[in-house]
Amino acid sequence: MPSPDALLITGLDPNAVKTAPLSQLALAQAIARLLVETGPTTILGFNSMAFDEEILRHSFFQTLHPPYATSQPGFQRADVLILLRAVAMLEPDAVTIPLTKEGKQTMRLGKVCRANGIAFDESDAHDARNDVHATIALFKLLRERAPALIAAMMKNAHKSGPSAMLTQGEPLGLGVFGCMIPVTGIMPVPGNAASWAVADLSVEPDYLEATAEELGERLFAKGVRPIRLVKTNAQPCLLPWEQAHTGARGTMPSSALCRERLNRIRTHARFRETLTLALAERFADRPASPYPDATLYSGGFISREDAMTSRRWHEVGWEQRVALARGLLHDERLKAFANRWAYLEAPDALSSAERHRGSQWLDHRLNTTDEVPWLSLSAALQRVASLTAATDSGDLKKHRQLAVISRWLTDRGQAVRRAA
Repeated sequence: MPSPDALLITGLDPNAVKTAPLSQLALAQAIARLLVETGPTTILGFNSMAFDEEILRHSFFQTLHPPYATSQPGFQRADVLILLRAVAMLEPDAVTIPLTKEGKQTMRLGKVCRANGIAFDESDAHDARNDVHATIALFKLLRERAPALIAAMMKNAHKSGPSAMLTQGEPLGLGVFGCMIPVTGIMPVPGNAASWAVADLSVEPDYLEATAEELGERLFAKGVRPIRLVKTNAQPCLLPWEQAHTGARGTMPSSALCRERLNRIRTHARFRETLTLALAERFADRPASPYPDATLYSGGFISREDAMTSRRWHEVGWEQRVALARGLLHDERLKAFANRWAYLEAPDALSSAERHRGSQWLDHRLNTTDEVPWLSLSAALQRVASLTAATDSGDLKKHRQLAVISRWLTDRGQAVRRAA
């Protein structure tokens, strides 16, 4: 089911979803070919680490492509929103950050572009090509106005940059909620080398003697967190403290006190061992999802053998794809995805029993009322109802659009139920 919010924001007619020239599978194949043709390269976007990259990873996963294709050797990932935040913190005179009516800073792409002389009308927003041109223009402007800072941040576009800094044992600056805080690297998270535990040096390390359970509670507590996790493969705003300290707020400890705390943390006899246990216990509590869609990060990496079979799957016709899914794919998640695509795009290649299972899957996919990691019909209709209730009665255009979305969603669910 398409997101009602996305349809409203883009003004897209839901019927256009069914008549789009490419299916999700064909679109993913086109993007995968583009990466092969252009790599090695730097993938640049705006808010891409939190949004576009996650969508692409899951889309690749569900279409039997390498999920981490943009992190393969030779590739880097950079986010202009992260660069903008770094410039706003450390070189505020280099860029104009517009304000909302309430007087708060906003970093929406269109508003920032217009505030800095880049032509980007509000009506151009949410159009992919316009967004791309605006992102490129803003990146160039930041690079021209704050060249040294952008060069330093671009070193973090590959996980090797932050990882190297975190292993050195020097005070670093980490961007958190619009300001820089002094930190030091402690250790990679067990089982996830791309995530590092760092200690906030502005906080007295009174936790060094804590038990693993006590430490685990403080790791994710609200408010001040003495220990934070940094994703080294998501271009963190991480810089040497001497370069980052100008972005600090409030009273910060002296350089001497930061180093004294750093030494106490790094030389404590049992702290690393206790933190290892705390992190392991914290992440071990996550329940496994019964739905393959939600298992990209929890279901383990795809084996080399299954990756080779998946590559072959994209090179052959549908009858051979069905055979590969039946006999050579070992990963149950990939097998489920392959069967879905066969049902959606080439049902005649399946047996009658497989087609029946496919129709049951699609009916459940759209019409379930269970709590699931995707948007079902009931959830989509509930969202439309909430949006309608919150819309001003005088906004007739929005009410008409919501009514069109509601009818489309209902008709789609009924059609699938009849087919099943």
